[in-house]
Amino acid sequence: MFGNEGYMMIDRDVNRAFKLLVSIIITLLLSISVAFNFDYLQFLDSIFTTAIQGKAPSELLEKIYLLISFLASPKMDILWVFVIAFFLWGFKYKIPALWAIFTLGGGDIIGFVVKHLVKRHRPPLHLGVDNGYSYPSGHVLGFFLIMAVLWISVIPLIKYASIRCILRILMCIVLILVMFSRVYLNAHYPTDTLGAALVAYSWLLISEMFYVKFAPQVARFRFVVNTKV
Repeated sequence: MFGNEGYMMIDRDVNRAFKLLVSIIITLLLSISVAFNFDYLQFLDSIFTTAIQGKAPSELLEKIYLLISFLASPKMDILWVFVIAFFLWGFKYKIPALWAIFTLGGGDIIGFVVKHLVKRHRPPLHLGVDNGYSYPSGHVLGFFLIMAVLWISVIPLIKYASIRCILRILMCIVLILVMFSRVYLNAHYPTDTLGAALVAYSWLLISEMFYVKFAPQVARFRFVVNTKV
């Protein structure tokens, strides 16, 4: 089932810097719009919130979204990334294992900083457990990075292209459900979830740059001897 023994997890990408620039510009524009509470943003949030929540509440849907939200919570993300790192380390992908932890940890720090710069308050009627500022969504940011780590460091190790394709489609669906769950439960505005994905993607590109630059150097250290890169 697993292949690509000589596989380099992250290669140099001449377009990565351009992608990062575009992502940062879009993220900044959205963050500034949220910080200044522009009218058009309120309008868009209202439309998408109504579409996601529907006209009549569903007890079953609420339970499903509560479960999804719990499994994608920041605390659970820490568990998931250590599980991923454990298996990567066991298969001698020690540098990717360390990178996975670094990517989630760095993303959480950046998300915390952005939250306290923008200082957007939660939507009305949010659950008591959802405290702190609203933008960007910590659930979506962290889970986006978990999915990205799987996408980059685990899925390519699967030999069969059909299985890789199916898993990636499922991962996209689950991420969308996480975004919907946060809006349905009144924990976030839709733009909070979009902003979280943009912040996460921007940081992911930076983290990939760090990997390309420093992974060969870290691989020389004794504690990661015989690692695959």
